[in-house]
Amino acid sequence: MKLKWKGIYKNEEQILTGELPENAVKFKEPNTPSELSSAVCIYIIPVIILVCIAALIKPAYGLNKIYLDAFDIWGILLAMLMIVPHEILHALVLPKDAEANIWFYPKGGMAFVHFTCPISKSRFIILSLLPSIIFGLIPLIVWIFIPMEFKKSSGVLLSFAFFGLLFGVGDYLNVFNAARQMPKGSYTQLYGFNSYWFLP
Repeated sequence: MKLKWKGIYKNEEQILTGELPENAVKFKEPNTPSELSSAVCIYIIPVIILVCIAALIKPAYGLNKIYLDAFDIWGILLAMLMIVPHEILHALVLPKDAEANIWFYPKGGMAFVHFTCPISKSRFIILSLLPSIIFGLIPLIVWIFIPMEFKKSSGVLLSFAFFGLLFGVGDYLNVFNAARQMPKGSYTQLYGFNSYWFLP
C-alpha cells in the first residue's frame, strides 16, 4: 500500500480520480463534507450509550462520575493526535498494491483517506471500523478494568476512548450504508466524495 499526504482538501475536483465499472451504483449517502457532518450526528448517540454502559460495568464507578472523566483535557488532546494515525489505519486494510491519499479538510475539522481501488464489502466494513476499535473500543475495555486508585490515568483513558469512538462517526455511516445497500459478493469503489458498489 502506497500512502501519500495530499494536503488541504478544497473541492471534489481534487479527488475525481479513477474509473468506475459501468454497472457501478452510487451509495445513497451525503454528497458533500457539510452534508456528511449533519448526517453523522445520529451516530453520536450509540457512542454515548456504549460509554455509559461501560461506566455502569466498571466496578465502583457509576454514571455520576462520567461527565468530568469523559472530558479530561489530556485525553482529548491525545485523541486529537490520533487523527492522522486514524486515517493510516484505514489505509492499512487496503490491498498491497493500492494507493491511499490522506487529505485534511480544515473547514469541516476532519481528515479522510481516499483511494480508488475496488475492495470487497467485508474489507470495506473492516477498513471503516478498525480505527475506532484500536483507538476507541479497546481503550474503553481497558478503562473498565483499571483500578479506581489510578484516578488520573483512568480519566485520560476514558476521554481518549470516548473521543476515539466519536471521531469514527463518519465511518459508522459507511458501515451502515455498506451493510444495508451492498449485495453479497459486491465490491465498493470511491469516486470523488462518494462510494459506489458493483457486482464483479
